Amino acid sequence: MTSEHSIPNFDPVTFQVLWSRLIAIADEMAVALEKTAFSHVVRDNHDYACAVYDADGEMMAEATHCTPGQIGAMTRVVHQLLDVYSADTLSPGDVLITNDPWFGSGHTPDIYIATPAFLGDRLIGFAANSAHHVDIGGRLASPDTREVYEEGLIIPISKLYIAGEPNRDLFNIVQRNVRMPDKVVGDLRAQAASNHVGGRRMCEMMEERGLESLSDLSSQILAHSEASWRSVISEVPDGVYSHDVDLGITDRKGNPLRICLKLEVTGDRIHADFTGSSPQVDLPVNAVYNVTYAYVVFGVKCALHPYIPNNIGGYRPFTVTAPEGSILNAVYPAPCMWRTDIVYHIAEAIFVALSQKLPEKVMAPCGTYPLWLSIFAGQMDDGTPFVQHFNAAGGQGAGHDRDGNTTTVYPANLSNTPIELLEIESPLICEEKFLVPDSGGAGEHRGGLGQEVVLRNGGVHPIAGTIIGGRYNAGAHGLLGGEAGAPGHVRVNDEPPFTGHQEVSLAPGDRLTLRYPGGGGFGEPTSRDASALQNDVEQGLITETQAREAYSA
Repeated sequence: MTSEHSIPNFDPVTFQVLWSRLIAIADEMAVALEKTAFSHVVRDNHDYACAVYDADGEMMAEATHCTPGQIGAMTRVVHQLLDVYSADTLSPGDVLITNDPWFGSGHTPDIYIATPAFLGDRLIGFAANSAHHVDIGGRLASPDTREVYEEGLIIPISKLYIAGEPNRDLFNIVQRNVRMPDKVVGDLRAQAASNHVGGRRMCEMMEERGLESLSDLSSQILAHSEASWRSVISEVPDGVYSHDVDLGITDRKGNPLRICLKLEVTGDRIHADFTGSSPQVDLPVNAVYNVTYAYVVFGVKCALHPYIPNNIGGYRPFTVTAPEGSILNAVYPAPCMWRTDIVYHIAEAIFVALSQKLPEKVMAPCGTYPLWLSIFAGQMDDGTPFVQHFNAAGGQGAGHDRDGNTTTVYPANLSNTPIELLEIESPLICEEKFLVPDSGGAGEHRGGLGQEVVLRNGGVHPIAGTIIGGRYNAGAHGLLGGEAGAPGHVRVNDEPPFTGHQEVSLAPGDRLTLRYPGGGGFGEPTSRDASALQNDVEQGLITETQAREAYSA
């Protein structure tokens, strides 16, 4: 199908150089953000996204490292900002901001900042980023919120800077509503600095190349990406690929929550239909449409076209239906802090659905979703307040030709929190951290292993925590004959493990045990290569008992 956007005539070499230059600019924005950020969430966990746009708000290029939910929502967010502040009202030095979940990626900690770039007095584009903030107020990401109002400060689309001057009233409102004002404001300034770098580099590129605008280059990039995507989709057999996922979560009445997917492939288009998915609930697990759309495109991209650089052109072949008022298109003021409990399973639904015809393109379900995240708050021994996020993960599912990765955060694309950082920035001490033998699902290719982490409150004050996890009752199931990975569990001291999101209080000396789930196996276990199996036993990844019982070795 021919795109409605015409393709200008940059020669192939110039086109590739300029496109690569835009990606490099987005990457430099990411480096600037990391290097100037105050919080470990941005600096070390890399929970952010950066991108550059043309003057119409079309995303031309994103940084090499981005979280899928944030960057997917960023395809729309600049347009939404322009709906409030039209281009003719913007001036050099303006910086726009919002964290409204229904404009961004679905929860309040993700703050979006966009900066118009001017060459002289001409608006030539935008640099924008999103960053997950260590705190945004509210109930410390409580698993029991019933409305979004409890989940922290909501910043409507506003100006953070006006003609280069900080909006003092807005900064004061933010500082007064968060537990760690220095880190939150520091990260906001880091985001603004990142965008400043991006805007300046775009102007430099235009001056060096004698470009009057970025519109023609943007049109060619987006048309090229769209055409490439449509070509790849055209190779997928037409049809409806379906899969339903039991999320392992119940509403307050005990009703299980599910997502129901029908992935319709017609020619060079893909339509994801989530009709039949559970209605939204008064628990903080609801997803907004933006983030649902983002993870549909991301899941298909992982399977079918993983290496093409991302921009809005790659989104054009996709449409998504998610009924309004469902857990995948929740309406205001639904709570949505932990929408990762829902949307990460979209990848599973897509992979299992596509495995019907394209098993070589997908991997088995993962123990890495839903997201496992522990958030702690309290005081250091000297009374200094702290808020600490602890990111870690279980095992990925196996593929048709490889074992699953171990302890890799997917599909969030985040980094695990270094233990050294955890111990420096909080009173918590890590007593144990090890891979759990036999936790990866058996298969011709084995699922990635889960891990166990034991944390102790080594301070003199109690620590409050919110513990988010999943796959407590059943592990990630295998694919095409593979077996399920081991489930996870969480316990405080020697108490029975709990099987849902919990708020905990750790007294001095208390221990928190986090056992992360393993990934599902792929293919019949009896088909596993004998030398690979023997190596697993020698490395302690599989016990001799599992080798006998699961692999008939």
